[in-house]
Formats: sequence, structure tokens, C-alpha cells
Amino acid sequence: MNNFTYNKDNSISMESYFRVYGFIAKYFAISFVAIMLSSCANKTGNSMFQTSENATNAYRCYLSEIRTLDDLTSEQFADVVNEWLTLRDSVFNCLARDSVVSIHSGHMGIVQEVNDSLRKEFVRISMSRQRTFSDVVYLHKEVSQHKYDQSLAKSSSMAEPFFESLDSVSPCRMKPQEIIAAYHSFLDKMLERGINNNEELLSFIKEEDRMFRSYLIHLSELANADLSAITQLTEKCCLSVFQATENGTISYDDALIYMAKRTNRRVILNAEACIGDVQKGLVRTGEQARAYVWMLLQPYITLDTLGAAVLSEAEYAKLGYIAGHTLQVIDKLNGIIGTDSDQYKELPALLIKILLTSI
Repeated sequence: MNNFTYNKDNSISMESYFRVYGFIAKYFAISFVAIMLSSCANKTGNSMFQTSENATNAYRCYLSEIRTLDDLTSEQFADVVNEWLTLRDSVFNCLARDSVVSIHSGHMGIVQEVNDSLRKEFVRISMSRQRTFSDVVYLHKEVSQHKYDQSLAKSSSMAEPFFESLDSVSPCRMKPQEIIAAYHSFLDKMLERGINNNEELLSFIKEEDRMFRSYLIHLSELANADLSAITQLTEKCCLSVFQATENGTISYDDALIYMAKRTNRRVILNAEACIGDVQKGLVRTGEQARAYVWMLLQPYITLDTLGAAVLSEAEYAKLGYIAGHTLQVIDKLNGIIGTDSDQYKELPALLIKILLTSI
């Protein structure tokens, strides 16, 4: 028995046909764009379109297709967003190549409006079902302009052994305030000496990582400590790295990749420490709990498209663990704070919206 209804002449009703296969057809129509892009890109260089008018009309049609979509899984949603990014690049490349014509014909304005509408549609689709923190992590990893950058992937892979080796460096065993003083002293010395080449960059990351892990040992005791001086010194050290790229003593690619991986490692270590402390019952005051909520959300707030692109498989697995425990831990922290608000359950949708507006 099938799901079709039939006309009097025993032909299949077209209304029935589209009701049964319409949902599949929507995805096929969208996915067909990706096939067209891959087959046409080689023919026209950076764009599959020959004229601004072709590009504008195609973008309008694509918007119409996207408006028919709803309630996508994260996997489906990531696929469609990546196809949009590919199409968007092709459309804007065509208009840039044909800039004089597109400006005078109004195509650029139309495409900008369509692009804004598409972004709103993707926000709508993202909010069409309840999203989780695991969805946020997945989409950060899968929706990226850097996803297919083989050069970036290779450079990131080459840097991985260095970051894996950091776990073998033992943290300092000091009292809480001694750690803060040692951390501050280390950063002062780094600024005085400067970070002027790759060797000094790796030395900075290695020792800073040791200091940071030493601080995390006492996180529950130092969660409310005034770390503004350390934060400011850290920012200056990071600025020193990028100043070295301007001087040509550190390559821009090395600075970008190593600093992105450094940030990934820090927010993951911090969030893991938060979860561990809450599970051990080390967070007891509302003030502590508020600080822990903020630290626990850092991986979702800090992770950008570059950071997501240089995640190792091990780091991605750790983020998955963090995402799987985030709601449970925030529940416990809210209990300590004394609030029964469940508004934080809407955070994944908000974080995905922020991601969509940033790409």
C-alpha cells in the first residue's frame, strides 16, 4: 500500500505526489546547488556565473528554496549553510568582477538584500527546533570558511605534537597566592624580553600553559580573585606576538595557528576544571557559581571559525564531553546561586544565531 492518491483516469495525483516527495525534493534542490558549484567553478575561475544578472537571479531563486526549509537536524543544517557560503562567494565574486555593471544596474544592492534575508532565514531554521550545546559545538566545527583549507589543516596538524607535549610538563605546586605572583612575574619577564621569533613563541606558550594549569589546580579558591593585571599582561604578550609578524620575525601563519590552538587549549582546560570542581562539590558560594557559569560558557563564546578549523580530534572529543555536561553543571550552579531560572536552556539557539551573524 502506498501513500499516493489517484485521479479518475488512474494517474497519480500531482498534489499527492508533491505531498509525499516534497520534503525530499527540497533537500535535493538545495544540494543540487553544491553539485553545480563544484562542476562550474573550474569553468569560470572564482565564480560559476557569467554575468551579474545571472548571479543575482540565482541568488534570489536560492532564497526562495531556503524559505521552504524547516526543522532541519544539525547535520542537514550544516550542509545547507556550507552550500550557502559557497554560493555566496561565487555570487559576490561575479559582482566584484563585473563591478561597474553591477553597481549601475543595482545588482549589488539586490544581492545585499537577498544575503541579509538568507541570514535571517538561517536564523529562523536554526530556531525551528530545540538545540543543544552539542549542536553548537558541531556547527562550529562543520560550518566554517576554513573547513576545506588543506594548507591550514596541514599546518595545524604539524603544530599538534607541540601542544600534545604540554601535558607532560608538570604544573607548579604552590599555594594559590604564590601561583598568582609567579604567573605575574613570568608575564612581566616575557614582556621585558619580548617574543621575537618562533622559538620564543613556543617557549612563551609552553611556560604560560604550565602557569595556567597551575592556576586551575586552585580554581575554586581563585575564581573570584582579581586577575585583571594578569589579563592585561597576557593581552600585551599576545600583541607582542603579532607585532613580530609585522617585523617578519614570526610568520603570520605560524602566529595565527599557534595562538588559535593556544586559545582552544586554554578554554577547554578551564571548562574541564569547572566541571570537575562542581562534581567534587568545591563550588559553594553564589559568587563562585556565577564565575563558574561564565567560565563554562567560554568554549562556545570564544570558539570562532579559525579556532574550530584547527581543533584536533582529541580536542573536539573534549568539547563534546563539555557540551554533554554543560546543562547539568549549570543546573547545579543555579542551585548554588539560588535561582530556578531555566533561561540558559535557550543559550544554544542564541549561540548558533551569533555564529550565523559572524560568517
